[in-house]
Amino acid sequence: MFFIKPLLLTLVFECALAVLLGMRGKDLLLVFLVNLVTNPLLSLTVAVLHLHLSVHRTNLVIYLLLEPLIILAEAWIYQHCLTQKRNALLLSLLLNCFAVLGGILWNYSF
Repeated sequence: MFFIKPLLLTLVFECALAVLLGMRGKDLLLVFLVNLVTNPLLSLTVAVLHLHLSVHRTNLVIYLLLEPLIILAEAWIYQHCLTQKRNALLLSLLLNCFAVLGGILWNYSF
């Protein structure tokens, strides 16, 4: 259950920004579904690195190393699946940076 909080925060932040960027319908649903897959995979990868590889770096450092892979994977999906043509890499970068910064601020605020 360690992945529930980051997943919920990511869904709220990324979907909210997607709406502000004018995404609706299937494209907004795609953002939601993509994050249902990529965010738990990221959290699971971080947990495995901590548990099995004895990585003693902070979560933030690990996330910053892995987040570019998530951005590229999501950009690839957006490029192939969005109904409204957008710059998929820029969209993925914006959504993910917003979610990461939002999560950091949330964790330091509450």
